[in-house]
Amino acid sequence: MPAQPDTEILNLINAIERRTTVRMQRSLRSAGLDLAAMEARTLRFVARHPRCTQNDIVRASGRDKAQIARIIKTLRERGFVDRPSGASAGQRQQPLTLTATGAAVHTQAESLRTGTARALVADLDAAERAQLESLLRRLSPLDPPEQD
Repeated sequence: MPAQPDTEILNLINAIERRTTVRMQRSLRSAGLDLAAMEARTLRFVARHPRCTQNDIVRASGRDKAQIARIIKTLRERGFVDRPSGASAGQRQQPLTLTATGAAVHTQAESLRTGTARALVADLDAAERAQLESLLRRLSPLDPPEQD
């Protein structure tokens, strides 16, 4: 039995998401950045929201608290993010900042992300790209998780 039109749209959206995540992961690995896609997304969030907290990332990403805690721990161990010393709030409420190393890695990852995005729509002309963006914006929730 063929997929229903509504579920086929969902299948296509899921396939595109998987394809772009795999492509981004390959790009990160090829560039020697040794970052998982979600680690790169977390770096992007911290770069775009200076002094955000672990709870901010959980809320924005929709990811599990434990997963985000592990990612932040890994990023801290690699010297990409830091928490100010002497903060009295619990770990989930302490502000996060990018280190100089983290900012450099973030810049590289964003360049790879741009390449991934361009490759995704390379076969579309400008009007098709604008139409796709318009349709995706209409389908997106008003307050989407900020993963990418």
